[in-house]
Amino acid sequence: MTTSLESFFATMGALMEGSISAEQCEARLGPSASGTARLALYPRLIARQATSALDAMFAAARIAGLAWDADGYRALQAGYLAAHPPRSWSPSEVVVGFADYLEAHGAPRDIVELADYARVCRQVLAAPASDGTAGLAVVHYQHAVREFALGIKAGSIAEGRPAARPTTWILGRHRETQRLVAVTPSVPALVALQVLTDGTWSGGLPAVERSHVRLEAAALVRLGVLAPTAQTLVDELACD
Repeated sequence: MTTSLESFFATMGALMEGSISAEQCEARLGPSASGTARLALYPRLIARQATSALDAMFAAARIAGLAWDADGYRALQAGYLAAHPPRSWSPSEVVVGFADYLEAHGAPRDIVELADYARVCRQVLAAPASDGTAGLAVVHYQHAVREFALGIKAGSIAEGRPAARPTTWILGRHRETQRLVAVTPSVPALVALQVLTDGTWSGGLPAVERSHVRLEAAALVRLGVLAPTAQTLVDELACD
């Protein structure tokens, strides 16, 4: 039996996502050299790898999810993978939409926030370098998700859920070390980011001392979050 590459990849894709059986795959492509039983194992391996990717990227959300409802959380994982079968070589690309899925399917707020925090950290660390605010993220959570996630990573937390503690974060990648930088910002710091994003000092900004905004911009430069050129722009705009 001969088949085109297009037909081969389409059929194997259907097998991997579970929409056809190994027998149906062989009916289209011919007998597998390793046998039908072994062929049928591949979709299970793919599903197992995708679940492992979910567990790894959203480790803190998993711990909190199991503390909330172990069966319910596993059902959400299975439902997500069924709705979004792996179509990328990159595990992180396969699971990046999990936070949105959790929110859409009624997961508790703290678990959604833990998943969102993991996703935003990944996006910030993968963002191209920029002299402005591109690649930075400003997020607000109702729970202590960063502290909980760090505790999971360090091994000091093995179970439970994050405390209710509203916090705003600026998340960015250090311009030299490439590590994640997390800053709890003041209002002037947030104004500095807005001024940089807009390229102007608009009338809708909070009423803060411009000197404080300049100081906060300088602090963000020292923390490696902003480029020196960003501080120069803030200084110029603050003097207008």
